[in-house]
Amino acid sequence: MRSSHQQARFTSPNSRLLGVNLHRFTEIEENADSYEIATEFGLSLREVKSLKKRIERN
Repeated sequence: MRSSHQQARFTSPNSRLLGVNLHRFTEIEENADSYEIATEFGLSLREVKSLKKRIERN
């Protein structure tokens, strides 16, 4: 199964998480829903949910 460039960038442990400023993400996360966050950072809803899970784990 081929993986796309987007998947490789997301799963690479040495890269930033989707190129998102995590400080800004956590500020917005407190007051906005997933759709607003997705439009703010240009992400899909799936990527926002995944990013939230990763932040909760840390």
